[in-house]
Amino acid sequence: MRATLVIIDLDHLTAQTADEMISALFHKNEIARLHTFEHAKRRQSFAHGRLAGKLAVRAHCDDLEPQQIQIENGVFDQPILASTHPEIHQLGVSISHSDHYAAALVFHRAHPMGIDVDLPSPADIGPVLAGLSRRERNVLEELNLDDRDAAALMWVARESLAKTLTTGLMTPLSVYTPSSITLQDGVFVVFYENFSQYRSLVWHGVKGWLGITLPGETVFLHSPDFNWS
Repeated sequence: MRATLVIIDLDHLTAQTADEMISALFHKNEIARLHTFEHAKRRQSFAHGRLAGKLAVRAHCDDLEPQQIQIENGVFDQPILASTHPEIHQLGVSISHSDHYAAALVFHRAHPMGIDVDLPSPADIGPVLAGLSRRERNVLEELNLDDRDAAALMWVARESLAKTLTTGLMTPLSVYTPSSITLQDGVFVVFYENFSQYRSLVWHGVKGWLGITLPGETVFLHSPDFNWS
């Protein structure tokens, strides 16, 4: 089984290019839904997330037309792929976006995964750290992270795990308590007390942190030009 990751650097995406991609990739129902949003920021976030999702689907299934595939929302507001093509029924998609990035991960449903990309604002740091247990704080202190980096690491790791579990952050944060966090070749590796079958890989970035949760024994392979900074 394989998965496909796509990341869009939104700082290099012009409005014209985005409009051209929407016309080329979106299903007619997605275009109709886009126009239902009253606020420009909500339209933009929807468009950016769906663009990343469609590019990931196209890269994963190069024999399918993205316009024939819809990214809909499930009962927990999670993105799901809809199409009459049988191959799509076997796939899942995880989507995330921030001010600077849009990201999507396409994977086989038998092999669940989740993704998050974000950079907590200064106002978010206090609430994130306040919710940590003493043990979690000790683990983070051993990594010599400042408050913003510690908050960002915990934020994207939890979000990517919550998306994998299809819970969102609707359960007590203690449920997502890490059992260990280590730094391996520039990547933070997070294991969890209550979900030992999963691990999260977290990359630090100046404009945002990237977190991917995947089954614990899964091997993450990437092209040599993959560079999160």
